[in-house]
Amino acid sequence: MSSQSVALVSAVDPFPADAGKKVVIAGFLEYLADRVGRENVHYLVVDGSDKAGFPGKVHPLPKPRATAALARVVLRCGTGQASLQESLLSTAGVARAIHRTLESVSADTEIYDTVRMAQHAESGGTARQICYLDDLFSERYRGMLAAAEQYPDVEFEPLGNFATYVPRQVRPLADNAHSQRLLLRIERHLVQVSEDRAARNFGTTLLMNEQEAGVLRRRCGGSAHHVRSIPPLINRVQNRREYRGAPEFVFLGLLSLPHNDDGLRSFLAHVWPRVLAASPDARLRVVGRYPRPKLVNLVGSYPDSVVFEGFVPDLGRLLGRAAAMVNPLRFGSGVKLKIIEALGAGLPVISTTIGADGVHSGPGTGVMVADGDAEFADLLLEATVPTNNADLSAAASEHFEQRYSRTAVFTEYDAAFGLG
Repeated sequence: MSSQSVALVSAVDPFPADAGKKVVIAGFLEYLADRVGRENVHYLVVDGSDKAGFPGKVHPLPKPRATAALARVVLRCGTGQASLQESLLSTAGVARAIHRTLESVSADTEIYDTVRMAQHAESGGTARQICYLDDLFSERYRGMLAAAEQYPDVEFEPLGNFATYVPRQVRPLADNAHSQRLLLRIERHLVQVSEDRAARNFGTTLLMNEQEAGVLRRRCGGSAHHVRSIPPLINRVQNRREYRGAPEFVFLGLLSLPHNDDGLRSFLAHVWPRVLAASPDARLRVVGRYPRPKLVNLVGSYPDSVVFEGFVPDLGRLLGRAAAMVNPLRFGSGVKLKIIEALGAGLPVISTTIGADGVHSGPGTGVMVADGDAEFADLLLEATVPTNNADLSAAASEHFEQRYSRTAVFTEYDAAFGLG
C-alpha cells in the first residue's frame, strides 16, 4: 500500500451508487482506498455529507447560493467565458472552500471531476493533477442536437444532472424546444473549449470511452498525448445463469434520463410489436425509477407483456433468468454501464450501435448490435434459443473478465493514476 495521499474534487455524492456517474466515482474511491488506504483518501464534494463506512475522509463543500450562481451565469456564460455548468459552480464561496481544503490536506495527487471542478485547479503547486472528463459533453450535446433533427418526438434536458445547481430563474430555458436547442449549441461550443483546455493543461486527462479520447486527442493535436481512456469498476452481479428458454427480456436504467426514456419508448412503439407477433408470450421487465408520463402511458398499452419493476436492489435472479438485456438508445454518449453490468452477469445484450458506443460488440463479445427495427427484433428472438443463448452468455462472461474484472480495471487505474 502506498503512503501517498489523494484528493478527489467532485459535485457528486456517490452513495448510494444508484446512477452511472455515481457508480464510476464509487469505483474510483474503492480503488484509491485500496491503493493508499482510506485515511489517505480525501473526497471534496459540493453539497455532500459524511457517511458511515465512506471509503475516505469526506470534506463537504458549500452549495453555491442561488443569487451568486445566477450572477456567475450572467458574467461568465453570458459573455462566452465559460460553459453554463462551469459558471454555476464558479462562485467565490465554492472556490474558496476548495482551495482552503486542498491546502489543508496537501495531497500528493489531485483528481478533478469534469470541467466543472477542473476550473478550480491552481497551477504552480507540487501535487500531480488529473482531470476526469467522464464523457465528452461536447459530443453528447452534438448527438442530442442531431437526434432532435432526426427524431422530432425526442424530449431531452440540456441542463442534465447538474440541474440541481441551476437557479429556478434559469430553468424555464430548458423547457422550451427552441431555447433548448439554442442552449445546447452555446453549451456545446463553450464546453468544448474547456475540454480542450483541460487536455492541454492537465498532466493526465481521463475519459471512459476510447473513441471519445481519440476525438479529444485529434482536436488538441500533440498537446493531448496524456489523454487516455479507462474502464469503469463494476462489481460482478452475483448470480447463476438459469436461462431455460423463456422469451423474457430486461431493460435497465434511470427512466428519467432522456436517452433511456426516448430509447425505450421507440423500442415499445416499433420493435416490441414485432417480437410479440413472433412470440406472443414474450415479456419485458423494465428496471428503473422515475418513468415519465408518456412512457407510463405506453407501457400501459402492453398490460400483459411489459411491467415496471422499479428499483431492484438485487438484480441477480432477474438477470440470471432473462434471455437478454435490451439497450435500444437512439442518442447518447459515453459507455453505458448497464451493458457492463449485464456482461458481469453473463447476460447477452442486444443494443443499437449508439447504445453500445465505447464497448466491444459483435460475435464473441456477448453484445450484438442492430439499428433496424426488424433486425433488432430478430436478434432478440435468436437470443431465446437456448444453444444460442449459452454461447452468447459465455462470450459475455469472458468479455467482462478480460476487460472489466477488478484485476483488469485496477491494472488500468494503476497506470492512469500513477499509484501502482
